[in-house]
Parts: sequence; C-alpha cells; structure tokens
Amino acid sequence: MPLSADERARIIETQTLKSEVNADIAAGVSKPKLSEFQKQIVLLAVGFALTAIAGGALTYYWKSRDWSNQQSYLRQQRALDKKYAVVETMFKDVAVTTAAAQNVLISYYQPDVTPQEIDERARNWQKTSRDWRVSSKILSASLAANFQDPHIGNTFRQIIDVRRQLGNKVTNLPKCKPGAKVKQKTIDNLKDANDLANQIVELLQKCGALMTSEIKAGYQ
Repeated sequence: MPLSADERARIIETQTLKSEVNADIAAGVSKPKLSEFQKQIVLLAVGFALTAIAGGALTYYWKSRDWSNQQSYLRQQRALDKKYAVVETMFKDVAVTTAAAQNVLISYYQPDVTPQEIDERARNWQKTSRDWRVSSKILSASLAANFQDPHIGNTFRQIIDVRRQLGNKVTNLPKCKPGAKVKQKTIDNLKDANDLANQIVELLQKCGALMTSEIKAGYQ
C-alpha cells in the first residue's frame, strides 16, 4: 500500500534530523573543545619548549663565540712567541760572532796574552764563523716569515754584509805573537776591524728596535 504524502514527509524529516545529529556527533569527536585549564597547560608546555630551544641556541652561540675568541687569542700569542724567539736568536747569534771577532782583535793589544789564549780565540772565531754562515741564512728566512716591515730585512742584510767585511779583516790579520811589535799596517787593519764590529752592534740595535716596534704595534 503506497505511502501517503504526509508519511513520506515525516520519513524525510526523520532522515534529515538523523543526518544533522550524526554530523554534530562527528564534529564533537573530531574537534573536542579544551577547557581553560587545559589551554593554560598547553601554553605553558609551548612556552617551556620555546624557552629551552632559545636558551640552547644562545648557549651554543656564546660558546662558539668564546671558542672563536680563544682561538684568535692563541693564534696571536703564538705569532708573538715566534717573533720574540726570532729577536732573541738574532741578538744571540750576532753577539756571539761579533764577540769572537773582538776577542781576536784584543789579543794584539794585550802584551801579557799567552799563546794558548791566542790559539783558543782563533779556534773560537773559526767555529763561530762556520755557525754564522748557517744561522745567518736561517735568520734571514725567519725574519721574512715573521715580520712585515721591509726595513727589518734590509737592516739585517746590512749586518750580514758588514759581518762579511769583518771576517775578511780578521782572517787577513797576521798571526798574533805575544810581546811582538805590531806594524802600522796591522794597527790600521785592527782599527778598521774594530770599527766594523761597532757598526754591527749599532745595526743590531737598530734592527732590534724595528722588530720590537712591529711586535708592539701588532699586540695593540
């Protein structure tokens, strides 16, 4: 028996209501509403997480910056140590070879010098001359590697040149004999050699002042 119009209308209304109820139920399950307390908990958790992340990032940044500063300081300190080491070596090597030459020269002015002392000074001069030939080359390379001022290298080259002249003068001196009269030509050569030794000392002081000035400028 076919349904009447009123019955069909009620069925449609019932189905429509059922669909709306099901939709509301589904919406309530998929999108639950948070209470105020739950909202505060969520905000606190998010805030804590953000604080932890930001704190970690800042800690990493400052540690990295501190490490970078330490490395920069260590590099600067190592460079300074190398410079000071070159200065010390230069003064020592130049002083040793110059003093050895002066010891030979002074023998001619000492009437009480013994043959043993003369031979010992001559051997020392020969030894320091051999050492100087090596150390002067090493120092030239060290100065070029550690110092920027070209006047430093130029001054040291002058020291090498004057030291070569001094070596020639000392080598060409006649053998010193205790109590023997020194000829005028030898006296003149002794004076020239002594002037060259003094010139080396002056150049050494000049070179040292230039090196110290560069070190201080780099440290500031």
